[in-house]
Amino acid sequence: GAVALWQAQAASRHCDFAALWLQKEGRSFYTIGSAGHESNAVVALALRPTDPALLHYRSGAFYLARAGQVGRDGVPDVMLGVTAAADEPIAGGRHKVLGHHELAVIPQTSTIASHLPRAVGVAISIDRALKLGVDCAWPGDAVVVCSFGDASLNHATAQAALNTTAHAAHQHLPVPLLL
Repeated sequence: GAVALWQAQAASRHCDFAALWLQKEGRSFYTIGSAGHESNAVVALALRPTDPALLHYRSGAFYLARAGQVGRDGVPDVMLGVTAAADEPIAGGRHKVLGHHELAVIPQTSTIASHLPRAVGVAISIDRALKLGVDCAWPGDAVVVCSFGDASLNHATAQAALNTTAHAAHQHLPVPLLL
């Protein structure tokens, strides 16, 4: 509980410090850190590691807490992304992207809330798959979590996702989504 939370938050902040140092050394060019978003680790620890997550690039503490839930050290994944390493598991060094199949973290760049509509679609698809009797990658009682920055809230993409969620809920369709 509390120890896992603190470890994820501290590790996330240390990843930020390392990214800044690497940038000064000319070994990294992506330094948008997760500082100020460390409490996202609480959300990760409140959910199951099988609940799909679509994360904002500042959700490093969530990612690290989720990794810890399954006994994985997520720091190397984050640092490979920061250094644009070719063997980074998701983007292959093209961008800092938080994602890992084993952690149910769906890779996203989260540019101006572009991942919110996808999160809504994933949430709606869980119950829909059950009703149709088709395979679904997620447990039938999964909750989809989607983090995003405050600057994204007034963007049209975010509004479309929120309106879709409200419309689906109005139609009494399950939308297990945590924003």
